[in-house]
Formats: sequence, C-alpha cells, structure tokens
Amino acid sequence: MPLPRLVARLNKRYTNRFIEPVVRQFSGFARVHHLGRRSGTELQTPVLVFDCDGSLLVALTYGPGADWVRNVNAGGAALERGDQTFVVEATSIVGRDVAWPCLPVVVRLFLRVLHVNDFMLLEVGESR
Repeated sequence: MPLPRLVARLNKRYTNRFIEPVVRQFSGFARVHHLGRRSGTELQTPVLVFDCDGSLLVALTYGPGADWVRNVNAGGAALERGDQTFVVEATSIVGRDVAWPCLPVVVRLFLRVLHVNDFMLLEVGESR
C-alpha cells in the first residue's frame, strides 16, 4: 500500500515548498514540470530519480493514481535535472521486477518498508 493521501496533501502543501530550493543542488533529485488536467496550471513536483538502462526511474510512493502521475500521462511533461531540462517523450508504469535492479540496496529496503510496488519509467529526449 502506498503512502496515505493525507501525507501526499501535506507534502504537496508544505514539504515540497521547502525542498524546491535545494532540488537543483542534489543529483538524485529532479523537478517534473507538468500541466494540471483540469486547471491547466503549470505545476512542478520534486522527485527522486534513478538511472535505469537509458531511462529515468521514479518510485511512485503515493501510487500510480497520484495527481502528478495522472497529469504527466494526460498531457506530457518536462524533467529538470540540475541545469538541464529534458522533454519526457514516453512514460510507463512498471513493477518491482523492472525497477529493483536499478535501485541502490538502501533505497530498495526503504521502499519495501513503505510497500511501494509501482514505478514510473521516463523516456527522455535531448536536453533543451
């Protein structure tokens, strides 16, 4: 079971705002830029990304029904990592069998405790 929706709402409203200024400083973090499905508002979501066979992997700690995941699947996205921005060309939801080999042991242990089973694989194009 992914993290509860209450935790997602608290992170969206408070924690993400504190994380935003430091996202560029750490190589494991990235910022996903996407449009709200209903509002059309430009949104940003900080995520931890891992390299996975030429793609980028994001653990879906709130499950595949999280707002940002649904926004990316509905309208595309860009991913900002460090000083580079990439267009997300394709996404797919994958399970542990695909994701586990791409993750460090400590991250796998943490995600196992949280019962995270879903991951998003992002195919990104050239940086712009």
